[in-house]
Amino acid sequence: MIRHGLALAALTLIACNGCNNNGSGPPPGPSGGQVPAGGELVVHVEDDGKAFDVARGSPVTFKLASNAGTGYQWMPAAVDPNVLAQQGDKTSEVSSDVPGAPKMDVYHFVAQNPGSAQVEMDYKRAFGSAPPGRVVHVTIHVH
Repeated sequence: MIRHGLALAALTLIACNGCNNNGSGPPPGPSGGQVPAGGELVVHVEDDGKAFDVARGSPVTFKLASNAGTGYQWMPAAVDPNVLAQQGDKTSEVSSDVPGAPKMDVYHFVAQNPGSAQVEMDYKRAFGSAPPGRVVHVTIHVH
């Protein structure tokens, strides 16, 4: 729980719209926020439905909580590659070496060109035709 809270606090500081240099100021509202030029936007499951403003060339990373061993994984279902270009394949961050430990599915993108991208990430099995167990939607505005 503490780790989750720290990650959320870090996201709040990264995406804080109107923050001053010491990180204080209003946190982003339901719309998400603006990432400082050159700053990395890190999107989590809790950001579903939010919109973020990023500068062209900025990194955008999706770190989405997943359960190892279930067969489910996060996969990009809809991303405009002209606006948000994927960098490499999915990686995973595991919290411990214990089998079945919580993990994060991580996707790296770069804000390629000005415009808006509706991003849909689906939590589903790579096999079969079952609908996703969860879907996360965010909007990335590149300027």
